[in-house]
Amino acid sequence: MARAGGERGNWLREGKPPSATHAIEKTPQFRASMERFAERAGERLSTAFGALFTAGMKATRNLNAFEGLTEHAGQPASLIYSEALDARMAILFEGVVVDLLINAMFGIEAPNDVAPPETLREPTALETRMISEVAEGLAAAYRDAFAPIADFDLGVETTATIQDDELLGPKDSPALLAPVTIKAPTGVFDVTLLLPHPFLTPLAAAFARGPAPGAAKLDPVWADRMESRVTEASLTLTAILDEFQMSLADVSSLRLGHILPVSDGGQGQVRIECGERGVFICSLGERNGRYALEVEDIIAKPVQGAYPPTSAPV
Repeated sequence: MARAGGERGNWLREGKPPSATHAIEKTPQFRASMERFAERAGERLSTAFGALFTAGMKATRNLNAFEGLTEHAGQPASLIYSEALDARMAILFEGVVVDLLINAMFGIEAPNDVAPPETLREPTALETRMISEVAEGLAAAYRDAFAPIADFDLGVETTATIQDDELLGPKDSPALLAPVTIKAPTGVFDVTLLLPHPFLTPLAAAFARGPAPGAAKLDPVWADRMESRVTEASLTLTAILDEFQMSLADVSSLRLGHILPVSDGGQGQVRIECGERGVFICSLGERNGRYALEVEDIIAKPVQGAYPPTSAPV
């Protein structure tokens, strides 16, 4: 009897587990601000990339931080910090986001029949930089969305592939998962806001502090800086004159002076690739006594992938 009573007493002392739903989610200010975030996100990205971007909120879910990060394991994420709130949130990206952004920069149409990669790879330094810039824009859009009712800062702290399941603190910390679909001229990709309760609680308190004067408008200084960073980013272009099949024996027998014939199928055209995707078709010529390439066409549809690994680019 005493043992049973002791167990019951422990259960009463433990009380009910914390609610998975934060009180802020039920407020009309929060729901309206989240919808306004989607509108601001489209504006920020449109300004940065010089093309029309639109965004829309999807149904939110309540889970813990561990579950949210595990669902996106191996994908890029940006950790967002607010000094005013002294709290962090995360923006989780799909692996295709960089491809679509590069396509938008070159005006390339989205392919309809290309399957997503089976295995995710680590983003390059340039890709990480591009993701960070997009995250900066989305963080600014989130701040803009709440500016009419709350004043706080947001900035990207770091961007990396998700490997740490305690990126946002304790694994069992309740969190709100808010997916956003972003439509670009070159395709559609999803980003997800991971908002743990330690971030939402001070955000709710910020409602009482009132709005930031003039912060709801699009910041022209940020827009110019974002556009400059994107357009000045360095890209490596690769020119491929021809591709053909060779056996391992033929490759191993190549010596200095051997001649590799170029096929006539290309009709003197050179394919330009950026990030292992075709972007331009050029003709080979001469200018000022040196070989030169003249852009003849833009590879628009379908988006051509890189040549097979067995091919030998010349």
